[in-house]
Amino acid sequence: MADYRAPASPRSAPAYLDEADVVAWLRQNPDLLTRHPDLCEVLLPPSRAQSGDNVVDLQRFMVQRLQGELARASDVGAELLDASRQNMSATQRVHAAVLALLEAGSFEHLIHIATQDWTDLLEVDTISLCVEGDPHRMKDIITGGVFVLPHGAIDTLIGALPALLRDHCEAAEWLYGPAANLVRSDALARLDFGPTAPQAMLALGSREPDKFQPNQGTELLQFIAGVLGRSVRAWLDLPQP
Repeated sequence: MADYRAPASPRSAPAYLDEADVVAWLRQNPDLLTRHPDLCEVLLPPSRAQSGDNVVDLQRFMVQRLQGELARASDVGAELLDASRQNMSATQRVHAAVLALLEAGSFEHLIHIATQDWTDLLEVDTISLCVEGDPHRMKDIITGGVFVLPHGAIDTLIGALPALLRDHCEAAEWLYGPAANLVRSDALARLDFGPTAPQAMLALGSREPDKFQPNQGTELLQFIAGVLGRSVRAWLDLPQP
């Protein structure tokens, strides 16, 4: 009996391309690397000595792509370096502000340092110490840079957060007094004067709309507010939290 075998289906037969077929296809599709630039990472570029001038354009394409990636990496590195320098500068300013606070010779001097001297050290335009309460019963504490706010005002401003940064804002006069017209961005941080003390807040205002931005970290702000809160408790001999 004759051995009969059906011819293989064209669909099932494995496709085979020799080098000439590949070269011919590439000549018909010169934009392959433009459409698939990731191939440059796996292709092995020939040397000019081996292949002559015909490969110069391919090498140039791959080199330019690598140069573009290097430039992007350099830009990212520059941004990280700039951010690092800004963070270091901010840390140094906060350290200087804390050291200045330790030089206070009286409670009044402490308040003056925090609301006046800190403006230069922290590079802002105005600073307020805000305490919630009845302004008629708290006349003794009202001085330059100290403001009495209605009950619940701090929670309304910053909610349950320990600190809040606002950019492109319009500050209220009851928060900064006459300096409110200057403020275009600010940093707000809770002050802890102890369990028996009223709610309090530190407010730093700047005329620069993007001096403070919501996406910035608040660790340094919370730190300096914590130092100020502890200093006030020490001077007034308030109960510890």
